Amino acid sequence: MLKSQMRSENPRAMVTEINVTPLVDVCLVLVIIFMVTTAMFLQPPFEIKLPKAHTAEQTKEENLFVAIAPDGQLAVNETKVSIPQFQALIKEKIRQSRHKLVVIRADEKAKSGVVIDTLNVVKQAGARRITFGTDSKAE
Repeated sequence: MLKSQMRSENPRAMVTEINVTPLVDVCLVLVIIFMVTTAMFLQPPFEIKLPKAHTAEQTKEENLFVAIAPDGQLAVNETKVSIPQFQALIKEKIRQSRHKLVVIRADEKAKSGVVIDTLNVVKQAGARRITFGTDSKAE
């Protein structure tokens, strides 16, 4: 006899199966939330006001973040570094990275010379792809 027939004949029959589909759905949603919010936790040690631009969707990879403050201070991921230390540190970080993607987050008031110098150092260090971090522009 089929289980569906047993249930219709005996309404008090015990359900011995556990439906795990809702549990799997909740777990997948939590994994997606954690993946998206992880990138937001990498903040430089000083405040940066990013310029506004129309941006493409960011891909989720092992990004290397370089922050440039308005006064020219530099940070790699969450570590503040001096300009002389920057070149050696960025070369080492890029060497360890699989994707060699560098995101430069320059404050909109940062001097363009510092941004260009940083861009040149990152290129010489071996970055394959370089992008600039911006905030979304309200339309």
